[in-house]
Amino acid sequence: MWKFLRLLLAFLIAFFLAMILGGVLLVGTFTSAAIMLSQKDKSVSTSLAQGGWLYLPLSGKLREYEKSPIPSLSITINLFGGPKEKVPTLDEIRQALEKAAQEEKIQGIVLRMGDLSASPAQVQQIGRWLRQFKARSKKPIYAYGDYFTELTYYLAAYADTIAMYPRSGTLLEWNGLVSEQIFFKRLLDKWGIKPRLFRTGGYKSAAENITEERFSQTNKEQLTELLGDIWNEWVDTIAALRKIPPESLRSWTDTYIFFSPQEALQHRLVDTLVAWDDLERKHFTPSGKKDPAWVSYKALLAEKDKAEEYIALAYMEGAVGPEEEVSAEEWLPLLKKIEEDEKVKAVVLRINSPGGAVLESDKIARAIQRLRQRKPVVVSMSGVAASGGYYISAYANKIVAEPTTITGSIGVIALLLDLTDLAEKELYLRTDRIKVGGKYADFMSPFREPTLVEQQHMQNEIDQIYREFLEVVREGRRYPSVEAVHTIAQGRVWSGKDALTIGLVDTLGGIETAVKAAADLARLATYGIRTYPEGKWRWQKLLGDDFPFAQLWRQVQGSISPSFPQGPQLLCASCEIKVR
Repeated sequence: MWKFLRLLLAFLIAFFLAMILGGVLLVGTFTSAAIMLSQKDKSVSTSLAQGGWLYLPLSGKLREYEKSPIPSLSITINLFGGPKEKVPTLDEIRQALEKAAQEEKIQGIVLRMGDLSASPAQVQQIGRWLRQFKARSKKPIYAYGDYFTELTYYLAAYADTIAMYPRSGTLLEWNGLVSEQIFFKRLLDKWGIKPRLFRTGGYKSAAENITEERFSQTNKEQLTELLGDIWNEWVDTIAALRKIPPESLRSWTDTYIFFSPQEALQHRLVDTLVAWDDLERKHFTPSGKKDPAWVSYKALLAEKDKAEEYIALAYMEGAVGPEEEVSAEEWLPLLKKIEEDEKVKAVVLRINSPGGAVLESDKIARAIQRLRQRKPVVVSMSGVAASGGYYISAYANKIVAEPTTITGSIGVIALLLDLTDLAEKELYLRTDRIKVGGKYADFMSPFREPTLVEQQHMQNEIDQIYREFLEVVREGRRYPSVEAVHTIAQGRVWSGKDALTIGLVDTLGGIETAVKAAADLARLATYGIRTYPEGKWRWQKLLGDDFPFAQLWRQVQGSISPSFPQGPQLLCASCEIKVR
């Protein structure tokens, strides 16, 4: 126990020292960041004047949308170097591909594949946009990677030509998908921590890693189906794009763990083996020039839509809660602003959220219900729109999801922790209390076990919230009864493909499908797109995602917040699966 405490203390000291160091270095970073960022991107043109190839760097965490007052001034990138350009957001990719298809000076697209962190639904969306780009422009697409995972290879398969580094250390991973989770029950038992879970539905798996030693049978069932849907989608798509028999792609997972460059070429998974600098020189450098003719995606985003009427495209990404990325405090005024904007005739709400706080979810859902009375609202689901994310979606006129979108998880949980044994037996602490006003005044205390009566009160509250959740879905999705919703609810998560068959979504597709549906509902022949929300200062965006200890700190927060909610929550643990 003391080893753990020393480790925790060491982490906290290191974290705060890093924060102090970051504050000192930030002053220097402000004065030098613009110069250093411009120096890093010398090889990528910022102008369309000379024309060339649209260069899309796909290495890093893919976010849906980000509008910040300044570019990221990440301290570690500026001091120690990093990618030539950060990975564009999904919205930036959308705009760049649309304009590249129309711009005569763009010769084609080059996808520089790297360690891309994205959901299956997000890469499916980009793949569809690449297919539309080829159909509209007839221009070629190249994809290059030093290595490929199944996810990045799926995206690369949309290219006309896939190039791969030819020497040792390069591989193409092809061994299937896995979802792995750490379970803490035995550790908590050893420390004397007693979790008390309240939930509705046998499939509601949030906090299962706290109360169980392994996946429950129901969670195994839903995760197996989810991963199976993703894998089948990838195999079938790659087979069609690369002209490889799907049975070969399926059988290779039991023969190979990964392909060497030569094996990948032999099996027609890639088209050529070449180093990146040789590829730049031979294919993308104009005759008589030293540098390749790259055009940054940023150069295509300068021109804004000018229209009389607009569709609002609002990106809602992150957990739901007062202190989370999606909060009622931010979204209620924004939805009201969109509602009152006379030029905005319809709304597409792009949701990528595993849920969160009940109250916040309900407030935002009611605001969408009011907005719908004046303007059509279409939800476009990204990688995940489950639990609170689905609660928010339910009142839309239409819901569009990708086949691999994780959705559903209609259920509620609450977790109480009894820390009495930890405090008294491990830490040699004692607690005492004085109650005034009622015998349940100390009900939420972590230093005593709740009584059977108190547990029943909490379960009654959970059940009531669940009934309200069912009613929201019944009303918004026009099910005949709450009992009909209950049969497909109970905390179960579904892929978008399965969600379509049971009525949780209306159609399969991406942002472009949702935008067209909104335009049809609003009877718009021509329109522009306005993206929301507006820029907002946050220290994470200022310092960048790779600030020292920032990723570790987010992991700590992520493991604590969803697993130890302070009250009833609309959370989807299965939405946190990592596909690798």
